[in-house]
Amino acid sequence: MKKFIAVIASALLATTVFEQTAAAADANDAQKAQLKANSEKMEAQATANKKKAEAQSDAEKAQASANEDKASAQADADKKAAKGAKATTPAEASGARHDAANAQAKANKKMQQAQSKADRKKQDAANDANVAQAKADEKKVEAQNDANKKAAEAKVDAAKKQ
Repeated sequence: MKKFIAVIASALLATTVFEQTAAAADANDAQKAQLKANSEKMEAQATANKKKAEAQSDAEKAQASANEDKASAQADADKKAAKGAKATTPAEASGARHDAANAQAKANKKMQQAQSKADRKKQDAANDANVAQAKADEKKVEAQNDANKKAAEAKVDAAKKQ
């Protein structure tokens, strides 16, 4: 009888140890899933940050280009205006003022076009950054959902083994 009780006790002890080991393995799987999710979330955010930085750089380049175009257009207009100061006759002065006014109008138009182009590029860059962040957020949610699902499955498996 003592041997029989010893065998049953050994079997119960082994079963308990096995259940604890299985529960620990399930918990370990959940931890691994969370670590994987965290890694995927960090990678998604890093990708989004990179795309945002690229978009910001594009926007800055577009604005710098617009500023150069605007400065060039204004310089051209200023040259035409300077010719008016060199005029020796009223007719030359009148013609020079007319040329200067036309040059300034063209310069204003070029400056407005350059700024509009830069603004469009900045808007496109902002949209690209928003899309990149939205995709990153989506990947982060998916990764966390996967980790949560694995954790829940691990809890169910642990409950079944008890």
